[in-house]
Amino acid sequence: MLYRTQVTQIGEYAADALNDNMMILFNDNAPADVADYCFIHPAADLTGEITAGGQFVLGTSRYPITAVGDVVNQNLAQLGHITIRFDGGAEAEYPGTVHVEGKCPDELVLGTEIRFELNN
Repeated sequence: MLYRTQVTQIGEYAADALNDNMMILFNDNAPADVADYCFIHPAADLTGEITAGGQFVLGTSRYPITAVGDVVNQNLAQLGHITIRFDGGAEAEYPGTVHVEGKCPDELVLGTEIRFELNN
């Protein structure tokens, strides 16, 4: 387990990003104007490096990680802020983006667990 937290707040416009096959995460220190667009979670410790080949776990769904942007690990560790793209991209579109393979959820509920794991 590299990182584990849960959704504790859903910004007013956060679900709109799901329609674009992505979700934006930020820890509970998110600036108010940004928090409206994010799924908010308590800060957690990143205990290793997130890399392609690992797993993103959202609730009961598992997603293989296909690409990781250059600043994902730093941003997640310091701000809890990254974007997840559900497009299976082989190269990171932006430095703070993790690309995963699988269908984007239609909605998220409070308490949904978020995890990053090494591939076993």
